[in-house]
Parts: sequence; C-alpha cells; structure tokens
Amino acid sequence: MNMMPRWDGGYGFQLITECIHRRDVKLGDRVIGSGLTENINKLHLEAVYTWDRSIRMTFKLPYISDARREQIGIGGIKEIQEYKGFGDMTIALPLKRYFNLAARSESWTLAPQIRIPIGKKKNVYQVPDRVWGTGISIGYETETYRWFLSTSAKLWVFDSKEPSEWGWTLDLGWKPADGTLLLIETDIKWDNHDAFSISSGPAIYWRWSDRVHTRIEFKHDFISEVSAHEPDHSNADNLRFGIGFVF
Repeated sequence: MNMMPRWDGGYGFQLITECIHRRDVKLGDRVIGSGLTENINKLHLEAVYTWDRSIRMTFKLPYISDARREQIGIGGIKEIQEYKGFGDMTIALPLKRYFNLAARSESWTLAPQIRIPIGKKKNVYQVPDRVWGTGISIGYETETYRWFLSTSAKLWVFDSKEPSEWGWTLDLGWKPADGTLLLIETDIKWDNHDAFSISSGPAIYWRWSDRVHTRIEFKHDFISEVSAHEPDHSNADNLRFGIGFVF
C-alpha cells in the first residue's frame, strides 16, 4: 500500500484479494477470439520488516484460488481450462532515502528483487511463470498535507525463454481528510516479445488507525497488446482489495 513502517524494528503484513477478468484472445493487437474470457482470482500474502527506516525486506506470495480460461480446442469446440495453486514468491530489499522539506516530504527508493519459482510448470494452463527472475526498481515519492505523487520504473529478467519485462507507474493522489487518500493510478508494461499495455483507474486508501490500513483499487486496460508470436487473453479489468497491519 506504499505505507511501510518508517521506524527501526517496524514490521507488518497485508492480505490482498485480486480479481482479473480478460475478455478476448489476441495475437499482437489483433483480436482472434472475441468473447473468449479468462478469470483469475488471487489472494496475496505480503509482509515487510524494517531494520532501519532506510533498509527493509519485503516478501510476497500469491495463491491462485481459481483461474479459468476459454480456448478453442480441437475441431473448433470451446474448452475450459482451469488452474489452482501457489504463485511464485518475490523477495525484495527496498533501500530508501527520506527528505523533509518545507511543507513537503519526499523519498527515493532502490529495490533489488528476486522471483523464486514454487514448484515446476506441469499443466498446459498455469498462471505462474515458474522460472527464476531478478529485478530492479527505482522510485520517487513526494507528498504534502493535501497532495501525493509516486512514480517508479522497473525491470525484470527471467531464466528460460520468458521475455524480459519493463514497467512504469504513476500515482497521483489527493487527501480530502487525514488518513484518506484518493488516487488515479496508471501502469505501463511491455516486454521484448512485443506485449504492451496501458492500464489506469481509481484507488482509495484509508488509515483506520495507526495499526490498520485498507485499500481498494480498480484498473482497466485502455491499450492491451500481446506477443505477436503467441496468442493470449487480453483487455483486462482488475479489482483489488486489501487490509494491512503494521507494528
């Protein structure tokens, strides 16, 4: 939720439910299977520990509780493929530098990351990549009494034949009251297999107390192109709700 503990020995965890709905099968930017849907439901367990306000470790493990997609099988007959199980684990070491300015605070973040496959790829349809990956992200954040801005760029490089991925995010927020933040969030993603997407939507963050935080967000794909070498589902809507606890 971008609200990590900022004190020595701080720790916390959060649970996030995520629902993804994709409407079409594409090859590049061309629809080749209109109305063939994919629905994925995930539960994310995420945790953080802060040794120093500038050094922390994060842990993320998703569980895919239900994933179903429609495909055209042999003879042109529509078939349903299903998947359930743990996703791949991500461990990161965010390094932050804070600045207190006149009526404004800001921070820079550098975060090396590693993706750890949980198990091996077995099914034709499997949501996790099941490959090792290393990543790096750099971010900037600033806020005043009423306004908030966060932006970051990231790069992931994977083993095997998985394409490298790049991403950029921009979050703009307004604080109508203490403990409440209204945001418009935009994500841009692309990889070296020609997949490209731009998604955006609103988010609301509430701080119920010093210990309990909640957040809900929705994003819609305004541009969604998949690899020109292999068809995939696209045109997604993404709904996430989370609750976090810090100590």
